[in-house]
Amino acid sequence: MKKILSFMMILVLLFTIVGCSKQEVKDESVKEEKVVEKQVVKIAGLKGPTSIGMIKMFEEKPLLGENIDASYEVAATPDLLVSKILSKEVDFAALPTNVAAKLYNKGAGYKLAAVNTLGVLYMMTQGEEINNWEELKGKKINVIAKGSNPDVIFKYLLEKNGLDPEKNVMLDYTLSHAELAQAVAAGKIDIAVLPEPFVTMVSMKNENAKIVMNIQKEWKKALGEDAALLQGCLVVREEFAQKNPEVVKNFLVEYEKSIDWVNENTKEAGMLVEKHGIGMKAKMAELAIPRCNIVFKDTQNSQKTVDEYLKVIYDFSAKDVGGKLPDENFYYNQK
Repeated sequence: MKKILSFMMILVLLFTIVGCSKQEVKDESVKEEKVVEKQVVKIAGLKGPTSIGMIKMFEEKPLLGENIDASYEVAATPDLLVSKILSKEVDFAALPTNVAAKLYNKGAGYKLAAVNTLGVLYMMTQGEEINNWEELKGKKINVIAKGSNPDVIFKYLLEKNGLDPEKNVMLDYTLSHAELAQAVAAGKIDIAVLPEPFVTMVSMKNENAKIVMNIQKEWKKALGEDAALLQGCLVVREEFAQKNPEVVKNFLVEYEKSIDWVNENTKEAGMLVEKHGIGMKAKMAELAIPRCNIVFKDTQNSQKTVDEYLKVIYDFSAKDVGGKLPDENFYYNQK
């Protein structure tokens, strides 16, 4: 009898162990089923004004959706950012509006989702008194990057104000952004067309250098009060947007919040600009932000103005928008 009882106890113990083992396996399989791989949304910007509005998102990485992580990066040059876009490495990108049009016309697969930067161009002088366009006749003017968007804009305004860019003025393209800013700050250049934040950099280093022309205001004088220089925008990868409309919606909401915060908190925003390598020191960014004209305008509120802006650029220099005007599919519209 004792042998039988011992045998039965052993059987009970074995069944208990097996049962526990099965339960543990089941529990582990349930745990494995619950592990979901997160999707990483890739966001990129350029060093300079077009990325400043996004700086609070760089810092806080707001939640864009369930099981969504976001990575933010800053490209040092437009060419590097364009390369990432053409290889579809990024889902959102902040870049010049005319470059977005060029990429769309190349079939890159990105749509304009919002305007983020109006004009950032100013004419500065060092000792020259310039009160109107006529006074530029016969002068040497330093401009950055022949054929670039700032160059096209400035040439267009010269013509609109009765000056032939080839005959009435001497345009000098020998210096880069940074080199030109340094030369003006050192008092070596008399007249220059510069974008922010270089305007602020020059003003901080040379008290004799001053802004004599706001190119944004001159654009409105030439084309009417409803016209605007729309130099920066946000694009979204079309395939990504089709699959993740809620993520795009959430991103645009957070982006608008970030831009509002930047414009209202220039000192704090300046510190974040330096921290995240947007290309300027905190104090310079703080002083530059008000002249960077950072805005948020979704396609519903900007499409007409973008069309008009690109049409002006196209009529003057078709290659600057990719040889043709983008059609309606260029714009991302939320459902």
